[in-house]
Parts: sequence; structure tokens; C-alpha cells
Amino acid sequence: MSDGFFTLPCRVVLPAEQRDRLERLCRARSMEVSDLVSELVVQYLDEVPDSALAEPIPEPYAPSLSEQLRQHERELRRLRMRQNQLGASAPGWLDNYVADVEREIAALRRKLEG
Repeated sequence: MSDGFFTLPCRVVLPAEQRDRLERLCRARSMEVSDLVSELVVQYLDEVPDSALAEPIPEPYAPSLSEQLRQHERELRRLRMRQNQLGASAPGWLDNYVADVEREIAALRRKLEG
């Protein structure tokens, strides 16, 4: 089943007996576990009536610009405190990261103002 639309990494938790059955089924069909599980999920979803899927999927949460700004400002305070703690032994990438966060804060402030 290499023609899937996306890959969904997940953990399948099975009791030992079911795991053994799954392994035997894979060997009998000469399939990888991931391919067999994909096939089983497709079959299951094909059998689920549309009425069982009536509830819409909610939109993912998107923080407001002001909330994003507060998050970045908290991150900047944390980073600056870490810089002060480390002093001269602070890694070079930390300065770059602080500068990136400062630029992001400035961009968010411009968006909020205009």
C-alpha cells in the first residue's frame, strides 16, 4: 500500500494474543506490519457509515497575534536570563536565537499596530 496519501506515525497497542495473530497474518500474506495495518484501517473506514462521521473536525487552535507576542516575549526573557547565567561561556547560536526572537517580536508588533 505505497500509494497512500499520508503517513500517520502511531503506536498500536495490542494484547499478546492479538499481536501474535497480527504477526501470523503478516507472514501468511507476506506483508509488512505497517502495510497490513494500513489495509485494515482502510477496510474499517470504508465500512463506517457517514452518519458516524457527522461531527465536523474542529479547526486547530491558532493563538492571536497578541498571544503570540506574549509567548515570544516570555521566550526572550528566558533566553536573556540564560545568556546572563552562562556569561562568556554562552554558545554562539544563543545570540543568533535571541536575535531571531527579537525580530519576530518586532514583526508581531508591526502587525498589531497596522
